[in-house]
Amino acid sequence: MYIAYQNGTINSCLISKNDTNFERVREAKGKKLTSSFIFIKKIIAHPYTALVCKIFLGVVFIWASWNKIIDPEGFARSVINYRILPPVGVNLLAITLPWLELVCGTLLFLGLFTGGTILIIIFMITTFLVALSSVLIRGIDISCGCFSSNGIHKVNILYLLRDTALLVFALQVFFYDQRVFSLDNLINKRYFHRDKFSK
Repeated sequence: MYIAYQNGTINSCLISKNDTNFERVREAKGKKLTSSFIFIKKIIAHPYTALVCKIFLGVVFIWASWNKIIDPEGFARSVINYRILPPVGVNLLAITLPWLELVCGTLLFLGLFTGGTILIIIFMITTFLVALSSVLIRGIDISCGCFSSNGIHKVNILYLLRDTALLVFALQVFFYDQRVFSLDNLINKRYFHRDKFSK
């Protein structure tokens, strides 16, 4: 019970048990949400999450490059269908992009030159998102050409969601990678020991 003074009069007010219980429940829920948020944040920023993302992205880019390297003409036709680049640009892209994907995917999988590699991959994924968005906005009905040039899979909103997810994985690696189980870490340790013993 508490006493409240209002408008020149003294009023007696009772705090019910239900109000007290409601406050306790609300406080408990708030603590639970805070704990859940902290737990999720730890998972996102964990170095092993970055390791999984690196391996996954490496496999995806190696896989994406394979069919393009085997069938460059088919990939060139897929690029032409986007109606973005001139013929010279199409030929240059059809020759260089598959090998760039293969090299970057391999380096990321091995954890070698991760810092520079992940920047290139972020740039490539962003470019893919822009190209796919352009096709959807213009209403062009074509195949993606991302993993195959057979024309079976047409560009749709799911491709944007897929590449957005890949971009999120790449950004996670960029911000939180700590070179766990990577060749970068192994090389740095060897150079550190070599410099240490040479002094």
